[in-house]
Amino acid sequence: MKSYNKILAVALVSASLSACADLDTEYLGGYVTTEQKEEVLEQNSDRALAGVAGCFAAFINSNFDSDDSWGHNDFGYTSVMIALDSKGQDMIGKFSGYNWFVRPERMNDVTPDGPSTSIIWNCIYKQIGVANNVLLTIPADTDNDELKFFRAQALGVRAFDYWVLAQVYQFNYSVNPSAPCVPIVTDENMEQVAAEGAPRAAVSEVYDQILADLGECIELLQASGIDPASVMDSKPKRMVSLPVAYGLRARAYLSMHKYSEAAADAQNAINNFSGRPYSRSEVSVPTFTSLDDAAWMWGVAIAETDRVVTSGIINFPSHMGSFNYGYCQYGAWRWINLNLYNSIPDTDVRKGWWLDENYESPNLTTAQLNYLANYINESAVTYTGQSNSTCIMPYTQVKYNSYLGVLGQSTNASDVPLMRVEEMYLTLAEATGMTSPVQGKELLESFVKNYRDPSYSCTATTSDELQEECWRQRRIELWGEGLSYFDVMRMNKGIDRVGALYPTEFTYQLAADDAHLLYPIPLDEITANRQITADDNNPTLGQPDPVIPDEE
Repeated sequence: MKSYNKILAVALVSASLSACADLDTEYLGGYVTTEQKEEVLEQNSDRALAGVAGCFAAFINSNFDSDDSWGHNDFGYTSVMIALDSKGQDMIGKFSGYNWFVRPERMNDVTPDGPSTSIIWNCIYKQIGVANNVLLTIPADTDNDELKFFRAQALGVRAFDYWVLAQVYQFNYSVNPSAPCVPIVTDENMEQVAAEGAPRAAVSEVYDQILADLGECIELLQASGIDPASVMDSKPKRMVSLPVAYGLRARAYLSMHKYSEAAADAQNAINNFSGRPYSRSEVSVPTFTSLDDAAWMWGVAIAETDRVVTSGIINFPSHMGSFNYGYCQYGAWRWINLNLYNSIPDTDVRKGWWLDENYESPNLTTAQLNYLANYINESAVTYTGQSNSTCIMPYTQVKYNSYLGVLGQSTNASDVPLMRVEEMYLTLAEATGMTSPVQGKELLESFVKNYRDPSYSCTATTSDELQEECWRQRRIELWGEGLSYFDVMRMNKGIDRVGALYPTEFTYQLAADDAHLLYPIPLDEITANRQITADDNNPTLGQPDPVIPDEE
């Protein structure tokens, strides 16, 4: 099957979002049946793989059909990751024209015609559409192991997509499972939806779909016995493996507050994964750029020839990287919430993932420090008012290295993480601790002491205290990996940016039920979908009122 490697690479480069369309055209004088499609796919498995490649294309592709619509904050799901982290309370950027994600950070984009909601909606539903096309061509009862594996890929991606949508467009499952969420479009109803539209399904219905997809995905992966590494030589972890499927279901159960189920699946993910967490020494230098690293379970594979790379600056490293060419070097640096940074002890290797107040980090070489010193080109920049200053900020991230470790790298071809095994260890500790605080505490201490801080001691004594500490550890460990917003939503936390070193205009305190945390369904969808009206939509809101600091 490794001969498929070239096919998948070509399909990804060409963004073959309609890879299965050829199976629906006329075939031997008439339209093919489902059985004929399966026969064609069994004889030409490369076609199935090309369709699966389309499922992953939205991770790196612009979400609109025309290049004219391609804004510099629109480069697939990796741009959604930055937008949602910016909407939270831990990843800060300047109030600057060079910060393309200033609108979600400012939260003045909670409108149906705003770019953020359109990018998220188009990215996710385009990916769901491609997954549905794959599922349409591979019947659920196929006895072909290769087709079982390919069907599992589409199911895993579709489940991931609905999990993202469920938290962007409605509050947590535990708050109101009957609240309107998003339309459910599957391979079984897609033609009907295209003709008649679809209403907003309840949150519980969306999670039912997620769990059904992941249940079947896991069964098919187990039955097929196929591992992505046997399918392709290059970066096989771009595909959904059995441990990834368990990890996705652990995320879903954690979001639903079904803790025993989340713990079981997190443990299954760990047990079935052949890798391991990053060691302390491995993360004592900037890294997090390669799918080949042992800790990565799933990620977005990037090639030097991909459009997001050849664009130069319209990609994840451009907006996130401190050591490569991109928007950060023009002032759009990303830094950590100061309150969170101050909670990290000096014995924890992760404190070096960010510069300190003196623009230093023990994790950096002299060459890296000198490179960043070139951007300390002005007097100290305040955290008030709009600024196009290019000066690097204190507490800027140095977690992500540049591609191949080349300082000033202009080829931004770093892979992007979607799931690391460390997340599963933290999920296991939290979910276990909700029923057994002592056991959960032991799990958390074991992970942190072995891999991050040998001096760590957890002081939590109750389930609530342990969950709070697990959340703090997740905020540190998974910073900048597109997961912080989902934790805020699942834990009903709200947003507290006071004292974090946000620009004054973005310093908010929002309650857990504040509608600024949700995006409205895009106007284009309201216009096109006859079963959703403007009255059915989430509220349209202006910028929240910032917290005014006390006068001294």
